[in-house]
Amino acid sequence: MTVRPRRIAALVAALSVGVLTGSSCATNGIGRETGGGSSGPLDGFGRRDERQRVGSFSNVQAVAVSRRYVFAAGSSGIAIYDRVMDRWLPPLTRDDGLTDQQITVLAGDPVEDALWLGVPGGVIMYRPLTEQLQRTIITGVPDLIAFDRGGTGGATGDAIVRAGGEWTRISRVGIATPMARPPLASTLSLPRTLNDLYAQFPTLRTQPSLLLRTQQSDRPLRSAQIISGAASPERASEVWLGTAGDGLFRLDPAFMQSTPLPYGLMEPGVGALALAADGVWAAGLGQSLDRGGLSFVGSDLQRFRWIDGTISVPLVGVRGRSLVTRASRLWLGTDRGLVRVRLDGTQAMQAWGVLDGLPDERVLSVATRDDGVWAGTARGLVYVSDSGDSRSARTRGVGGRLLDNVPVHALQFTGDTLWIGTEAGLMAIATPNGGVGGVVSRPVGSDPALRRAVRALAWSDTVLLAATDDAVLRLAPRGGVEPVRVDPLDVRQVGRVTKVAIDDRTMWLAGTDGVVIVSRRDGATRVLRVPGDLPGPVLDIAVNRDYLWLGTPQGLIRLRRRGDGGLP
Repeated sequence: MTVRPRRIAALVAALSVGVLTGSSCATNGIGRETGGGSSGPLDGFGRRDERQRVGSFSNVQAVAVSRRYVFAAGSSGIAIYDRVMDRWLPPLTRDDGLTDQQITVLAGDPVEDALWLGVPGGVIMYRPLTEQLQRTIITGVPDLIAFDRGGTGGATGDAIVRAGGEWTRISRVGIATPMARPPLASTLSLPRTLNDLYAQFPTLRTQPSLLLRTQQSDRPLRSAQIISGAASPERASEVWLGTAGDGLFRLDPAFMQSTPLPYGLMEPGVGALALAADGVWAAGLGQSLDRGGLSFVGSDLQRFRWIDGTISVPLVGVRGRSLVTRASRLWLGTDRGLVRVRLDGTQAMQAWGVLDGLPDERVLSVATRDDGVWAGTARGLVYVSDSGDSRSARTRGVGGRLLDNVPVHALQFTGDTLWIGTEAGLMAIATPNGGVGGVVSRPVGSDPALRRAVRALAWSDTVLLAATDDAVLRLAPRGGVEPVRVDPLDVRQVGRVTKVAIDDRTMWLAGTDGVVIVSRRDGATRVLRVPGDLPGPVLDIAVNRDYLWLGTPQGLIRLRRRGDGGLP
């Protein structure tokens, strides 16, 4: 499918997938380059499934279809859907050893299961089965890719590329041969474009909202906008559509029925994470002006779910700062207040702000109980009852305020004790009461770090970790033991501290410059650095038995854990 000229400017800014450097016909596997060059983000990870990056594919700028695969180009790369196995493959992204270049045309190969991409000065062929990239240098900017289907010399299946008015034949091994004259139309196989689909199925142009029904009654009205499309080469009853904000759709034009196939995140970037039973929830950074909300990513990277803000609780442009789940509730701390989301079929939302009794709109941390949630804001701590929607309009379930004008960066329960990481140091409430608060005290200890800003807290079994700007402290929540510094979790390795995490096998410290990973069994330490190992600052961490999830401004990173809790 040819990318229409009026969208090229948007693709330059949003779609930056690139090509491997090397010779004019370089063929190599994903993440490995021929010849010299700097190491890529996959260095240190042997297989692609050990490290997966999930970006945003709500805006599908271009679609191409081969005999088996569907290729959907978004702002984070190219998503690949296996039509035969009905599952997603790892996307083609910058993490695969690619450099940034503008994509001008996509085409699915009718002969083999491959994708052809046109970029300025070159054409790339990608074979998903072997994860192989093949680059051929040509003159000009490709604007059309067709395929030879036979002439006097018989069919070869070679790609016929038009760039700058000149035609080039590219063989399946990447050899480019300039053509003296334009090919005959009868000898070419041209993938159908979106305009061809409009001509065949006029309803796509006149009434797209009838085909792409994703609207809910309590959500803002959004028009369905089709911006790309392609047809299956061997199935007349299968059309694939890319939309602006709603992802990829599979359409049966005979019955005019569509199936949404969301992949990845709703919006670029991850500000906060929360574990679910079979995956992770992610809140965005508010960078999208079209859509905002929550994204669910299954642990197998096959199940995705997007929840928009409602009419009364809009989430477009809202940054998520903290996220926790409890039962069928999800609590989201944002820069515009506290939001509760029901994870049942209703997906109902309710929000609390300054007018409802919060000390500040900026909710930096959240800790839940069965009957409500404690919210740490930029100007103090407050309790909000989970039954706030049935309370009086005056209080809406908001309890007393504590620590006035003190930023609360982190909250962590250990049994009945609420630990509070503030700008003024580490504090605790032994038995917090939602109505009146409780007595705030400081832990016993002489380390001056206890009186400095505490950026993150984490707890597992009998160990509480408190991360400050210059040290990580290990405390015994039941008291009686002097806090000690965890020297292997060196804050100098991570820049500005953002999060700390711990389980029975491993400890993690994250920041703007990377992540430090320390084994609790033998003290083995590993450091993931930005930009060599990670695409950007780590804003949040979520850990389950099999995976380490990292939220960054460039998307969600899933790292597979070994049996001992470390990384491959």
